[in-house]
Formats: sequence, structure tokens, C-alpha cells
Amino acid sequence: MRKFFLIILTSIWVCSAVSAEDGFPLEYEFLISVELSELNDLTLGDEPTEKRLEKEEYEFEFNLLYQIDDHWYAFFAGSLVDEVETLEPAGLKEEDISGFERKQIGIGVEFGDEIISDFSIGRVEFLSIGEWWLWWDEDLDAIKLESSYGDFEALIGLAEEQARENTDEDFIDPEVDGIKRILASLGWEIADNQSLHFFYLDQQDDSSSFIDGETIDTDKEDEEDADLSWTGISYLGEFEDDTMGELEVELHYSRVSGDETVYEFEAMPGGTSDVDGDPAKNRVRGSARGLLINWSPAQADDWSFILGRAEGEREYRQNGLQGDSEVFGELFQPELANLVVETIGVEYEINEYIEIGLLAFEYEQDRAIDELRDAAIDFELNGTSKDIGEEIDLVLTVEAFDGMELRLIAAEFKAGKAYDIEPGRNYDGETSQFWKIELEYVF
Repeated sequence: MRKFFLIILTSIWVCSAVSAEDGFPLEYEFLISVELSELNDLTLGDEPTEKRLEKEEYEFEFNLLYQIDDHWYAFFAGSLVDEVETLEPAGLKEEDISGFERKQIGIGVEFGDEIISDFSIGRVEFLSIGEWWLWWDEDLDAIKLESSYGDFEALIGLAEEQARENTDEDFIDPEVDGIKRILASLGWEIADNQSLHFFYLDQQDDSSSFIDGETIDTDKEDEEDADLSWTGISYLGEFEDDTMGELEVELHYSRVSGDETVYEFEAMPGGTSDVDGDPAKNRVRGSARGLLINWSPAQADDWSFILGRAEGEREYRQNGLQGDSEVFGELFQPELANLVVETIGVEYEINEYIEIGLLAFEYEQDRAIDELRDAAIDFELNGTSKDIGEEIDLVLTVEAFDGMELRLIAAEFKAGKAYDIEPGRNYDGETSQFWKIELEYVF
């Protein structure tokens, strides 16, 4: 930890020194973040040895931009991270990462008069607009072209992971290794504060295949290989009226189609896994949609009232680039596949520095089946009830001064009738609790 802080101080001193000379074309920004969290009863009491998941995450991120001339620039962003996930009371470390994480690095060029364009190559950021629905929010090894003309903005990118993300890892993450992606979007400002956004993503997975009985390193498991394509459209609008107040609306629709191969693995001693049976080959074809309304009344503009609904068919899949998994609940964090999420909430701005929010979520399957894709509570379902459960989140945000933000989060998930598995193993009404502290300082 002493070395960690020494590198932080050295980096700050070097950047301050080289940019002290007037006109030196180096811009920099630093971010220090600390996240501490605890999830209690993550197995709803089923496994006493896996009662609590504790996480500690420390990160020092730096962003550097060097302007070579009027058109060309170079960028470099990375972070020193120290992350630990521990299952208690067993004391089993689920994840222990400490090293340098590459975020964005490469070169770019700006060109064009009428059609203003930016071409970049390296590890670049792909970020879509919206709060309730993120098409992508990820750093990818890619080439990317962004252009704007009048009321239109366009993006196209080609991406494939070229190297491991963190120096603490010995190989590229198997879940992203061998995946080739084409990303494209078109944004159109149809009126003041109103826009339409069209999205396209094609993903081809060239990962290695496995055969029944094969033994592999558990860390190199890749349970799913998928060749999928997504298309979608989003509408974002803001309306303001002296009588009504301010209203924000988001509408989203997405379709996915393609093929996937799903493997089953059985954990073995010594950190290995055996491939259990032949893979399941599925045809994927499904849709999803979402609605978010945020209203701040004119007579009480310190208050905001939130209504949201998102639903994905059983055959729908999210693309893995959506970034913020906490959109549909700080604790449960489900993937929007075969799931309906409804939320209602209120936020109150106590003053210009402090805001408090209370959100309630209700989860229900689109079709009753005995599994749920990628949620924090990984548990068997009975396959006869759609009722997954409900969650309530309390979030306090404090901005003490410029650049610093503190978030305190508390949440509780209550299991529904889908957890009535069999006599003697019914978890309907059982709860899990979650708390988290996030501190960020940008300077």
C-alpha cells in the first residue's frame, strides 16, 4: 500500500512539473476512488459458509492528453487498482486483483470542416447516452470514427481485445477473448432537447470450443459462445413548463438475434473444472423495451419523482457492454433477460451539496423458468412462479466540494414465490441486505 501511494504522489508531481511551463500541450486529470461494500445472506440462508460477500476496491486513475498539433493528439489513461472479494465466514477469496489496469491508450486525429470528425485507434471509450438504458459503456481495443453534421452524430467502430486488461492477470479474460465486434450508432436531434438514437452491434465469438469430459483451468471457463446481432432505438426528451415543471422521458427498444453455445462445468479439486456434457446450442431471437419518466414539479423543484419499467423476453440477451449493472437495483443487479423490472422512486435535493433518493424495484419473470441470468442472488428457482421479489434502495449523495463525491447506499432484497423450491427449502420472504460506501475525488 505504501508503494501505491508513492506512485500516486510521483505521478501528480511529474504532471504538475511538465505542465507548469506556459503553453505545454499536456492536459491531465486524476481520480482517487474507494469502494467498500458488504452483501449479507447472498444465498438467502441456504449456505451458512457463504453468508456474506465483502468487497474492497481502491483505485487511482490518471488521464493524460497530449496535443501534438492542431489535428493530432495522443491519449493515455490507466489506473492502479487493489480489489478483494471475500466470502465470509469461510474466508474464501473470490477475487484478489492488484496491479495496473489499462483503460484508454492510443492516438487520434480531428479533421473536417462541414462534417467534423474524430478518428482514433487504440484502447478507446464507447459510451452511449441515457440513464435507464446503456447500450454500451466500455473501454475496448478498437478503431473508432465519430462524425457530426448539423443535427446528426454518427459513430462506427471495430473492436477486438488484443491484450490482458490488468497486469495481475496472465491471460485475456476468456469471456471477451476472441470476440469481434462492429459497433454503430446514429443520433438525430429532432427538436430542442429531443433526440432519436439508432444503435447496431454485431458480435462474433471465435473462442475455443470444449468437449465433454475435458479438464480446464477454472479461471479460463467461458460458459457461453455467442454470435449475436443487436439493433435498437432510443428516444430522449426534456420538457419544461412554468406550470408543470421539468419532465424527462426515455423510451428504448431493442432486438437481438443469432446463435449461442452454452457449456456446463463441474468444479474439481486443484482449481480445475470438467466440461459436463455436450454443449447446448440455442437459437436466440428476442426483444426488450424500457420506459423512464423523471418529473420535477414547478412548485417543488427540489423533488423528483421517478417511474420506470423495463422488460426483456426469455430469448433476449444483453450485450455485456452495458456497463452500469446497478441501473435495475444496487443489490440484485439483474440482466434484463426473461425479466420485467418496475421501479418507483423519489429524490430530494436537501441543498446544493446533498441529495437523497429512495427507489423501490419489483422483479418478475416474463415466463416462469427455473433459472435467472446473471443476478447478485444466484439461486435455484421453482420454474412455476414468475414472482422473483422486490428491492428497496436508499442512496445519499454528498458533494462536499468541487471534485469530491461521497455516496452511501443501503438496500434490501426480499425473495418472492419463485424461491419456493420444495418442501423444507422455501425461501419466499427471505431477505438479503447490502450496504456500500463510494468516495471519489477528481483533481
